[in-house]
Amino acid sequence: MKAFRVSFAAVFSFCVSWIPAGVLIILEYGFAVSIPSTARILSAVVTHTVLLACTSLLSLTGNALVCVAFYRNRSLRTITNFYVLSLALADLMMAVMSAFGAVASGLDRWPFGFTFCQFHGFVSVYWGQVSTYTLVLTSINRYFCVVKPQKYPLYFTRKRTFFSIIAVWTSSLVVTVSFHIAPLVYEWTSGILYCRATSNDERFLGIFYVFFCSIFTVTMIIVILGYFSVYRHVSRHNIAIVPSLRREANRQQGTPINAQEIKISKVLFAAVFGYCICWVPFIVTLILEFGFQVSIPFYVQSLYTFSVTISSWINPVIYGFMNRAMRKEFGKLIFCRKGSE
Repeated sequence: MKAFRVSFAAVFSFCVSWIPAGVLIILEYGFAVSIPSTARILSAVVTHTVLLACTSLLSLTGNALVCVAFYRNRSLRTITNFYVLSLALADLMMAVMSAFGAVASGLDRWPFGFTFCQFHGFVSVYWGQVSTYTLVLTSINRYFCVVKPQKYPLYFTRKRTFFSIIAVWTSSLVVTVSFHIAPLVYEWTSGILYCRATSNDERFLGIFYVFFCSIFTVTMIIVILGYFSVYRHVSRHNIAIVPSLRREANRQQGTPINAQEIKISKVLFAAVFGYCICWVPFIVTLILEFGFQVSIPFYVQSLYTFSVTISSWINPVIYGFMNRAMRKEFGKLIFCRKGSE
């Protein structure tokens, strides 16, 4: 039931983000109303602005709760949760950028100047890479924890975990900066609602977006394979172990797989699933536009902006619903109760 509620919230938010595009599609193709290529009708401006503002607020609040809960409660400072913290910090960074996007959406122009638009676009690309690479680390962590538990303590010490997180943030920065050595400029586009990469060199721009899509696709394949291995191992374990547990429930203590680790894996898989669902429209649109030279209407392109920003707040919601320890700490923070040490 908890997982259903989380999925419903994500689907509801995703569907709401389609409203402006749906209105424009009906007007253009149902009533033959001519819609300018970059114009937004008033209802779209209002809806876009409200959704971006709500998304930014939810992301700031949810990810801040994750960070503070991690700081206050020592029991939450597990190896796996360090990856959760890394993802929350990345999402906080994007939440701040979304707030500026909401202001620009309401004004229907970018009021913060050229330099900040470059920073806004740079951070968006950087955030996307940090998020996807961090999810790869979590899937590898779950694979070794559940499938190869004997090797888990060797590979996932606290020191190595810190190093892997630093490596992700550093490598993502290097890759992002390397693309900006070339003539890449970010420009605010009203219909797309963020500072988007542009270049006079169309070939380079295509390479930039195809590279980004390829990285996302490859990393998600790795993540899916990792969690599939976990699922298959747990299924085989249940088939082999559960009957004997029923016969010797009081005598048999401990099994090769820790039940708590399986629960953690389910929570993280839910987060990965939500992340993939949110990013699919973005990746598909970019592939169509830059890989196959398909002209995408701006009101369709605006969809992937919302679907991607939803991914920045869905994780804290999933943790709050499915992780009892995190949910308990969230309650303490919200109701100002004393935290655990």
